[in-house]
Formats: sequence, C-alpha cells, structure tokens
Amino acid sequence: MEKAIESHVDDLMTEHGVIGVLCVDNQGLALTAKGTANPIHSGPVLNLAECAKKLYPEIEPQPVICLESDACNLLIRTQDKVTVAIHKVPS
Repeated sequence: MEKAIESHVDDLMTEHGVIGVLCVDNQGLALTAKGTANPIHSGPVLNLAECAKKLYPEIEPQPVICLESDACNLLIRTQDKVTVAIHKVPS
C-alpha cells in the first residue's frame, strides 16, 4: 500500500500548482508528506475531514474542503480510509 500511495503522491506533485501533499490514515497517522506539507498537521487535517463528513453525511463521495489564503490553497478529501491534503499555489 505504501508504494501505491507514494506513486500517487509523486503523480500529484507533478500537477500544475501543487506544492505539497500530505496523506493521513484514519487514525491521524501521517503516511507520507512531500513538498510544503508537514506531517505534524496530520491530526488537524483528519479532524477537518471528519467535521465535513458530519456536516454533510448524505454526500458520497465525501466532500472536498477548500481553505484559501493569499499564499496557498489547501484541498482536503477522504477516500478509502486515507485523507489527502493538497497544497496549491493560488490561481
């Protein structure tokens, strides 16, 4: 599983504007972090994803959370027991 995750993360890092990727398991453990993503943020990333699921329990697949700032956009989504946070430069 780790090799598959690493391969997907490497693919994401080549996408336009992506500057960091963090993958977190369903217990808040950082599985991988590349670029600007910091594994210390794995707990808050998982908590945000869980809050979104509570707000919109009827939505499948789970909603994407987007946090925007002048410096960076953060996209968070859970799929198949893995939560992914993607750091992107603003468009």
